[in-house]
Amino acid sequence: MDILGKLQSAGGIVALLGIVIFVHEFGHFAVAKLLGMRVFVFSFGFGRRLLGFTWRETDYRLSLLPLGGYVRLEGEPDDFTADDPSQERRALDDGTLVDVENPDYFTNRPRWQRILVYLAGPLMNVLLTLGVLTAFFLMGAGAPAPRKPVIGSVQAGSPALAAGLAAGDLVESLDGKRVADWDTLAYAVIVRPNARYAVRVQRAGAPREIEVQSGSELGPDGVRTGRLGIAPGFEIVRFAEESAARDAGLKPGDVILTSDGQPVTSFEQLVEAVGRSDGRPMALLVWRDGRSFEQPVTPRRLGNDFKLGIGYPDVVGGGKMGLTQSVGQAFRFTWAMTRLTLDTLGQLVTGRLSPKTLSGPIGIARASAQAAREGSFEFFRLLAFISLQVGLLNVILPFVPFDGGHLALLALESAMRRDLSERARNWVMNAGLGVVLLLIVLVFYSDLSKISFFGKFLP
Repeated sequence: MDILGKLQSAGGIVALLGIVIFVHEFGHFAVAKLLGMRVFVFSFGFGRRLLGFTWRETDYRLSLLPLGGYVRLEGEPDDFTADDPSQERRALDDGTLVDVENPDYFTNRPRWQRILVYLAGPLMNVLLTLGVLTAFFLMGAGAPAPRKPVIGSVQAGSPALAAGLAAGDLVESLDGKRVADWDTLAYAVIVRPNARYAVRVQRAGAPREIEVQSGSELGPDGVRTGRLGIAPGFEIVRFAEESAARDAGLKPGDVILTSDGQPVTSFEQLVEAVGRSDGRPMALLVWRDGRSFEQPVTPRRLGNDFKLGIGYPDVVGGGKMGLTQSVGQAFRFTWAMTRLTLDTLGQLVTGRLSPKTLSGPIGIARASAQAAREGSFEFFRLLAFISLQVGLLNVILPFVPFDGGHLALLALESAMRRDLSERARNWVMNAGLGVVLLLIVLVFYSDLSKISFFGKFLP
């Protein structure tokens, strides 16, 4: 990697993780302040303090390493700044001094308040994701329109052809799980190379169960991915004002499988097919409602070119959206990413998905550098995705020091109606830390295995 590439990698991961973690910690900070808790430090970055100021007992600081930030509350396990952490001395009416519980101490706070503080960080990550996606839709960046999981073509010699899958098949489920769109199908196959699938398809209106053994291929980034050898058809989303295709009887939702016997898997391929026709009638093989049929369409001359009058399909809503529609689309895409994350975790836990599909700091650095090179839209798209993953994993993983670990402890203590002993709490925290360290080793192993040099030596 050249010097510019290294700077882009470093700058990309610093900016991305810095924003994501800072927003996460700001959530903890804001709720703690709202509840009147004492916050000693709110730092952007880690390590040595470079500069800052103190206001209302909080040290707002800029630290040396700008990879996120942290908040230090009075009474947290790593709080060494309180003079009297859990007790404070007060004078009774007669002047007698007694030690009482310090109400500002974090663990002396009601459990519901501590739960809110722990939940606030992940919630801010979700809000960051929603905010970035909403801004995308408002500015017209758009999002890929979901495509029906209709097979448009099957490659010669592919696992799909050997199993009996065919063009025009509508994939309904994979291993019993419903396939909502083509991207869901593609992701499920990519992350599981050399795996056996039970595929349910609709063919000519009748259901079929087909067993498929996926293959594998090495991607440009050195990651081995699953492969079936299938491609989608081109789904019609909208028509132009003047449309030969619409006048010939085609409808939104129709999927064009072939043109004059040649596969059509994208808008660009359809444009090329229209150009080759030179205005002559085109024989389109079209899928609609579970059945395929041939539909001749004659392109019309518009200006110097021939056109079918089919609109470009990649933007949901067709350009800039209003605020209400943008927010709605942001929620839908965030929910889709959440379901995908939960499904991936489930496959990892059950052993159906290889841990090598995970990405850690090295993988994020490479993706951040690539996104930075491709422009601000791609960088912030990746930012939205990573922010959501950080928020979800912090809640889902029940191991301290993740927020989910602290929440699990509070839930256990609530069920017991008493706090755990200091010894039991230390045991749980140390066990959680051990699991987290194992996870760190696992993601670093996954990252290194994807680099060609290290991949030669790792199993």
